[in-house]
Amino acid sequence: MNGSEKRSRRFKTLIALAVVGALAVAGVVAWQVWPSEEPAVAVPARVCDGALSGAAVRELLPEKGKPFAEWHSGAFNPRSVDSKQRPGTCKVYGGGKSVRIDHSSYLQSTYSMKNVDRGASMAGNIRITLGKAIGYYKGDTVFLFADCTGKYDKEKALVEVDVTYEKTTNRATIQNMASLAADTLRLEAREIWRCESADALPNGSPQVG
Repeated sequence: MNGSEKRSRRFKTLIALAVVGALAVAGVVAWQVWPSEEPAVAVPARVCDGALSGAAVRELLPEKGKPFAEWHSGAFNPRSVDSKQRPGTCKVYGGGKSVRIDHSSYLQSTYSMKNVDRGASMAGNIRITLGKAIGYYKGDTVFLFADCTGKYDKEKALVEVDVTYEKTTNRATIQNMASLAADTLRLEAREIWRCESADALPNGSPQVG
């Protein structure tokens, strides 16, 4: 190999090293600039068509991940033009998880508070109480019921709120689900279903266990 060939080979090696170095530097810069974490899940102050506070939902959804979204159907926000006495569903999403909230009403001749009390006393279920409202946690859902004799038609009925999230033994999670159910029950019993005894439902968190 003559001198010219040696110089050419050294030159090519230097170029290759320079390219590798430049790529390494570019990789470090890109790593520093590119977000190292998933974006925060921005739960709004009000959720479910503006009917409920987002605080309890914020406690349930992950802090980071896929962005917040929601959908609702039926009657949910009493201030909406579509706030007739009928069931409603709201589902909120964020961080790869979801929370579903349902409310409905039916005659006590079909299902009464005695039935609810028996359900809350069954093995494996966790009893939940909010004043005279009774419910329980079972599977992945909190069920909360209250007497709903109508203010106007005097027909005996029940209001039911279900909050479905996940199967867990974590008491803090169950408490947050129960708090969301209580917020929903107070609102819907008073302003959608217009239950005579709804004003007596206490404020604050329900008792779990």
